Amino acid sequence: MFVTMVFPVFLGIVVTLFFLLPVKRRPVLLLLSSYVFCGWIDLRGLAVLLFISLVTWRAGIRIESLRGKTRGRGAKKDRGFTVFMVCFLAAVLCVYKFGNYCLSHVNWQAPQAVTAGLAMPVGMSFYMFQAIGYLTDIYKEKSGAEKNFIFLGCYLAFFPKLVSGPIEREQDFIPQLKGLYRVKFGDRGRLSTAFTYMLWGYFMKMVVADRLAGAVNRIFAAPESFDSVWLLVGAFFYTMQIYCDFAGYSYIAIGCAKIFGIDLAQNFKGPYCAESITDFWRRWHISLSSWLRDYLYIPLGGNRKGIVRKCVNTVIVFLVCGMWHGAGMHYVLWGLLHGIYSVADTLIRKSGRKIRGGRFLTFVEVAFAWIFFRAQSAREAVSYVSGIFTAGIHPENWAETAKLLQIGGIEALVIAVGIAVVLFIDEFCNARKLNLPVLIQKKENAARYFIFYLLIIAIFIFGMYGPGYHAEQFIYMQF
Repeated sequence: MFVTMVFPVFLGIVVTLFFLLPVKRRPVLLLLSSYVFCGWIDLRGLAVLLFISLVTWRAGIRIESLRGKTRGRGAKKDRGFTVFMVCFLAAVLCVYKFGNYCLSHVNWQAPQAVTAGLAMPVGMSFYMFQAIGYLTDIYKEKSGAEKNFIFLGCYLAFFPKLVSGPIEREQDFIPQLKGLYRVKFGDRGRLSTAFTYMLWGYFMKMVVADRLAGAVNRIFAAPESFDSVWLLVGAFFYTMQIYCDFAGYSYIAIGCAKIFGIDLAQNFKGPYCAESITDFWRRWHISLSSWLRDYLYIPLGGNRKGIVRKCVNTVIVFLVCGMWHGAGMHYVLWGLLHGIYSVADTLIRKSGRKIRGGRFLTFVEVAFAWIFFRAQSAREAVSYVSGIFTAGIHPENWAETAKLLQIGGIEALVIAVGIAVVLFIDEFCNARKLNLPVLIQKKENAARYFIFYLLIIAIFIFGMYGPGYHAEQFIYMQF
């Protein structure tokens, strides 16, 4: 929805009402706006979101109440109830995540109404993890139960992060909702930073990711039609596409939230600048990797029970990470690959050895794993990888192939420049340990406005939009 013409109108209306209505109504406005946003995308998804929000709200209050009653005499009741609720939420997520996949692998021909009803509601994977983390934190007394449904509902449903995160923690998000009365419209620094985040996000999405999407879709749809070089190009293009698509969404979400005075978690920190696979996961989808660390890896024992147990826990976490992204063996294999990479990295670091060219090796590892992520099945992924080594090199067909992929001439130049700009900005920001919007805010007004104009011009001239063009949905929207 971020890349539709409806969204600027919707956002404009919400922002106007936010600063015109009495300040005490702001949380209510954001909650209602988020439900409108969700309902506009998927009414069935709105019903599921409301149900999960109400269940989580009441469960949180119940867990806190049980903890108070059982203090000093053990905590069997609150532990049992917490485990039940976490398992219930996880089971609901699994039913939606794997229901249709399981039905397709049994002989029973499910009615269309059943399969349609099991389609993943929008944003479910993200707000379910937030709900599970919220209840777990109450049980561990890291936070208290939120008594006001408005705040908890908005925490789960807030529209900028609803579709694809980041996965927020309640102790970071809800206090900001309670402080909305302090947000002033005239804070130009906040609005300028928000504008920068959104512009950079739209550049990554519309100029780079969506321009790569056409070639990626054609190559992965028929890999047998391309030689080894073009299959490598397809893998590289997807490696850049998924980054620019997902990071683009995250930057737009951060910018939208910042307009209302809410700071969302940074989800990306130059992931392709990583020196190792461990470093990569400190930079890629940070809110998910940190959630898996805190609510799965550490409870499993983390690294406290020896190197063997640490390696086993690491593989389990990445298998869950793969399954969180979707049903199918190709997601499991993607997670397993990252688990193997991480175990190898752990063992190498424990031995004290250093690997030369760590950044390049990490990029190759990640790009290889993305093939399994992008393919429609494990078989297709294996076939794609096999083609890289067996299809041969046929330079006499390259010009015709480029024409077939619609990336010849000026299009190829725009793609190359777009990718180069993204990688250069990541390198530049990585060296300074700051993200682009913050760096831009440190510049003089003239330099800052010049960068704004460049991004706006690039989006309007080179962005993918307009009559006859169907904007690619954000990749992580399907998860």
